[in-house]
Amino acid sequence: MISSLNKFRQLGWISLFSLSSFTAQAQVDLVPIMSHLPEGASVSIIAKNLTTNQIIAEYQSKTFMLPASTQKVFTALEAKLALPEDFKFQTALLTNGKIENGSLNGDLIARFTGDPDLTSQQLFQLVSKLKQQGIQTIKGNLVLDTTVFASHDKAAGWVWNDLNICFSAPPAAVNIDNNCFYVNLDANKSSGSLITVDVPSAYPVQVFSSAYVAEKPESDYCLLDAVVSDNNRYHIKGCLAKQNKPFGLSFAVQDPTTYGANLIKNYLARLGIQFTGQIQVPAKAPSGVLLAEHYSQPLPVLLKKMMKKSDNQIADAVFRTVAHQQLKRPASFPLASHTIRSLFKSKANIQFGNSIVVDGSGLSRHNQVNAETMLQTLEFIAQNEEQLKLLETFPIAGVDGTLSGRGSISAEPLANNLIAKTGALKGVYNLAGFMTNKRGEKIAFVQFVNGYSTSTDPERKTKRAPLNQFENSLYMALYNE
Repeated sequence: MISSLNKFRQLGWISLFSLSSFTAQAQVDLVPIMSHLPEGASVSIIAKNLTTNQIIAEYQSKTFMLPASTQKVFTALEAKLALPEDFKFQTALLTNGKIENGSLNGDLIARFTGDPDLTSQQLFQLVSKLKQQGIQTIKGNLVLDTTVFASHDKAAGWVWNDLNICFSAPPAAVNIDNNCFYVNLDANKSSGSLITVDVPSAYPVQVFSSAYVAEKPESDYCLLDAVVSDNNRYHIKGCLAKQNKPFGLSFAVQDPTTYGANLIKNYLARLGIQFTGQIQVPAKAPSGVLLAEHYSQPLPVLLKKMMKKSDNQIADAVFRTVAHQQLKRPASFPLASHTIRSLFKSKANIQFGNSIVVDGSGLSRHNQVNAETMLQTLEFIAQNEEQLKLLETFPIAGVDGTLSGRGSISAEPLANNLIAKTGALKGVYNLAGFMTNKRGEKIAFVQFVNGYSTSTDPERKTKRAPLNQFENSLYMALYNE
């Protein structure tokens, strides 16, 4: 880890972003390009030729916009600034007692540090190592150490009716299978009949249903909803049209700590290890002797998955982990926000100013960032790519990640040329990344489109044809500039 700004500079890290370049004449006429967008959309665009150091396109680049998942560009850079390349998340089992004659005389401590890639199978293998050490009985309690994080596991501004959905699952210290589980619904019934739900036995949850099969035209307007109570109990309400086949429905785990504790108890029983103690969640990290541990993939692998697939769990786990590592205290989302602002200012000379950075994933509707700040971040990444190695994490147009099927840029000369982090929420379509123009010069660009809608009719899905025309026109213009 780089311990000081001087050492940081000695490693060759530079930030040459020049605000004076914003006064250069923009060469791309954006007016006809923006005319493709539907009325009511808000747009912020900036593009810079990094070879000539000139701004070549600019429109409302100081206006605050919702960054959505382009926020992960900030998170990726923050991780590289603060964490060592070989950083891994640890999940460990410890004890404050001793193993004697097949009995663990003391507490079993399960330490979770927010590993966003931990699977239930990996957790089972970890617990299995107790059996391999001859443990047949645990005479203490099960203590879950979740002290790396503090306060809420959901950031301010996350949309309330998305919280039960997997992409908004809480990135808690205990994070197993992305804190997501799946059930099967059977709505192949007559109108008015109750929808039945099948829950795989592997999940320590309870799911009930009072939802019913609706007739037309009611089914066009009714929705399914899940009301969650303590100990991960879910009540499915609402209605939907008749479905010919059973279908899967995913839910976010709302109490990850209890979920993890119950999984461990189930695994102990499955392995024949007797346990009759209590579940405890201490406020301070307990100490103990290590019994077994599991490590995640190293940081570069996690960041590549985060950027390519826009993985929210990795982003918010990294966001708070950096704060925990830097300040050596349990990290809340507000503390993580303070940390990224401080790191960017001291190590990259990037100041967020009046921007609002609430989370690492971009899910929050409270985030407010302008295109200039995002462009500064992209330029810093490009200038320091030898050390950062972040360009390889960006999705490639027409090739992989969230850009593999984006029709506006899926054909040559944009395909396999343009790389960018996408950002999408309802009404939000953003891109931030790089491309090479026809002269072989590198272009950094930021596209923020907010408030995008093509219809007031709630029955129609948003149409992307205007967006595709806008994006294709914009990036072809940048290519030909």
